[in-house]
Amino acid sequence: MRLFLCEKPSQARDIAAVLGATQKADGCLRGNGTIVTWGFGHLLEQAAPEAYDPAYKRWSLETLPIIPANWQLDVKKDGRKQFGVIRKLLKEASQVVVATDADREGEMIAREILEQCRYRSQVDRLWLSALNPESIRRALANLLPGDATYPLYQAGLGRSRADWLVGMNMTRAYTLLAQKQGYEGVLSVGRVQTPTLRLI
Repeated sequence: MRLFLCEKPSQARDIAAVLGATQKADGCLRGNGTIVTWGFGHLLEQAAPEAYDPAYKRWSLETLPIIPANWQLDVKKDGRKQFGVIRKLLKEASQVVVATDADREGEMIAREILEQCRYRSQVDRLWLSALNPESIRRALANLLPGDATYPLYQAGLGRSRADWLVGMNMTRAYTLLAQKQGYEGVLSVGRVQTPTLRLI
């Protein structure tokens, strides 16, 4: 079975219409031997520090820096049902066509699902710059091998993990140091947020 994995429902509907997969099912569209399913953007998120060690639940300078040896992802609460649908479909799929947005984040959204579900069969990439029927047909006729866009996933992972490392470690460090000076709130530090605020 061939499974198309899209980033969002509207994208899935446009692609499914061209594929003739118009039969509605739970969390997917079916037809012509093809199934089209979708996420809602990122269905997975980086695990909280305490997932790695319960000691990290308490903020302490002694536990910093927190650097996971093996990164973990959690399914977002509002995405659990759809993630379950996708996981079940992946067990039946002999081919997955990644049909998320043609960028680093789109690649990551699909690949982290495939990794979390331990999908190991064929992966191809539908590379789209527009969602009109003509563009979809042209992209379907020129599917890329999954390896061609895999480096985008690696770039997305690097960005995501850098965000986590800076956010979790620096927010805790600055907050704890500020509390020693009498500050009572949380000083949020972000890899992008903090330099951007400084520029403004």
